[in-house]
Amino acid sequence: MLALLIAAAAATSSPPIQTRAELQPWAMFVGHCWSGAAPVPNGVDTHCFESIYGGQHVRDRHVVKINGKAVYSGEAVYSAEGKQVSFTYWNSFGGVGRGTATAEGSELRFTGDMRASPGSASEPMAATWHKVDGGYEVTDAGRTKRLFRRID
Repeated sequence: MLALLIAAAAATSSPPIQTRAELQPWAMFVGHCWSGAAPVPNGVDTHCFESIYGGQHVRDRHVVKINGKAVYSGEAVYSAEGKQVSFTYWNSFGGVGRGTATAEGSELRFTGDMRASPGSASEPMAATWHKVDGGYEVTDAGRTKRLFRRID
C-alpha cells in the first residue's frame, strides 16, 4: 500500500513555487542566501531559503554569528493554508513560534506568537520585510530597520 501511495505521489506533478499564488511573494528569496546585521553587537544574521516538497512549502534557515562564531540558529517553514500563508519557527534554544504572513505590494508582514525557549512565556511578535533593490529590509517591533543583501 505504501508503495502505491509513493508511486501516486511521484506521478502527480507538484506546482513549482513560481506558480503557487500564496507563496509567490517568497520566490525572490528561494535558492539564495541573504545576510544582514543581527540585533546583537557585532552580530551577522544569514538566512538561506529553499523550496521544499515540490514547491509546497518554503524553508528559511538562519544562523546568527558573532565574530564568526554561531551563537543562535532557527528555521521557519512557510505553508499555504487556503489563501493564507502560515509559518512555524523553531530555534536552537528550544523555542517555537507560529503565525501568519501576508503580502502587500513589496512588503511581507508577519504576526504571531513566539516562545524563546521551552520554559518561557509566549509573546506576541510582529515584523515587516520590505523588498528593496538587491535585498530586503526587516523591521521588528521596537527595533530599527536591518538591511539584508543577497550573498550568493
